Amino acid sequence: MKNIFLSILPILSIIAFADDYEIKEGYAVSGKISSVKTSSKYASVEKCMSFATKREGIVAFTFDSKKDKCTIYKTIRSVKEDASSTSGMIEES
Repeated sequence: MKNIFLSILPILSIIAFADDYEIKEGYAVSGKISSVKTSSKYASVEKCMSFATKREGIVAFTFDSKKDKCTIYKTIRSVKEDASSTSGMIEES
């Protein structure tokens, strides 16, 4: 039972982070870039979102699955359609 809980713990933490972001599949953000990561450590939507939530002042992220690239943004200028990207934007309260 303990092993099951430990295996779903990372999923639960991602779901908690997802509450802060509006996720849009098939869209890429343009704006002021804070950081771009291409290592395998950031090579999924979940890992990119986790990276974005840990950084202060970040309002959006885009993960490009074709390039395995995670980009996090300080500001959003626009959002455009891009079939290989998934983006998350901070939901305003």
